[in-house]
Amino acid sequence: MLDAMQLDLGGHPIHTRALSVVLARRADGKLAAGADMVDLRKRGFCPVGTALQGAGVIHQMGVYAIVGTDPLVLEKVEARQAVVAFEASPDTRGESCRDVTGALSGLTGTPLDARSSEKLREVMGGPRGCSHLLVAAQLLCATVSWAARCGALERPAEGSLLRRDLVFDGSELEEGRMAIGVQLGDLYSSPAPRFAAPMESFESHFELRLSIELDGWPATIRRIDGAERRRTRADFAQASWRDCDGLLAPLRGLSLGKGATRELVRRLGNSPPLLDAMLMLGPTLIQCRASFPDKWLNVAATRPAHPGLIGMPDSCYMWRRGGALERNREETDGTGERRGR
Repeated sequence: MLDAMQLDLGGHPIHTRALSVVLARRADGKLAAGADMVDLRKRGFCPVGTALQGAGVIHQMGVYAIVGTDPLVLEKVEARQAVVAFEASPDTRGESCRDVTGALSGLTGTPLDARSSEKLREVMGGPRGCSHLLVAAQLLCATVSWAARCGALERPAEGSLLRRDLVFDGSELEEGRMAIGVQLGDLYSSPAPRFAAPMESFESHFELRLSIELDGWPATIRRIDGAERRRTRADFAQASWRDCDGLLAPLRGLSLGKGATRELVRRLGNSPPLLDAMLMLGPTLIQCRASFPDKWLNVAATRPAHPGLIGMPDSCYMWRRGGALERNREETDGTGERRGR
């Protein structure tokens, strides 16, 4: 059990990913649902694609949706992309991460059921999509489904219903080892008079905290501990933390490589908030990997033709086979100069 539920990761901070989902009842009875994610690199820089990408905010984007409630179905989905990895430029041959947003229209009419994740991957995954918008959409849909399951959507009054925040903090412990702190919070609201004090709208707050140590790549869970608590107005000061070791113990030794999603669903399917958090871990680790360790960066800095950080082929629109970034790399000779110059 974590001592007083304080997450003390140690090591050197390298990356934070924060995701937020907000659900509100509209005047017409439908749901307004927004999901946003921010990636914050905390050290160094990264040669990626066509540029040197520094520390700071490297991604800031999300999705906004209108959701019908009887049944739960996506009626409209739009993208928000304040900060993307690749803006259109001559170096990207005019291509941009923003080129994929029109594909979100393919989600119109998608029911939020057991097959919605498959539809999300079909529309926003792979060479036609954006992995970051996909993550935001996945958490949005999972949060709406959980809100329906736990009764949070039963209140018909217009206004805020639920805000979910999920934050990952990564630290380098030593070569090949990483620590991840996970904090999930579900804040439930109830109707309150206009201009009332903020706590007048407080209904309850669910918290989940996890401390994870990982080895190698694809990462293997070597240690995972955590606990959860729920506070209401009636027991706010007395609510205590509950150890989650019964759920977490079977995850120790699990590889987060191929097949991990299926295994997480099998083992955590009866604990949706914990499952939702763990399913977001894999995509987060990809971002942490860019800053951990420095060994690959040393190689990139001393080999003129080294391409720097590259994505897996067809992992997203910008890293698709035959796309601008791949063609740029293929047209560079061993000195780092363009062929034909």
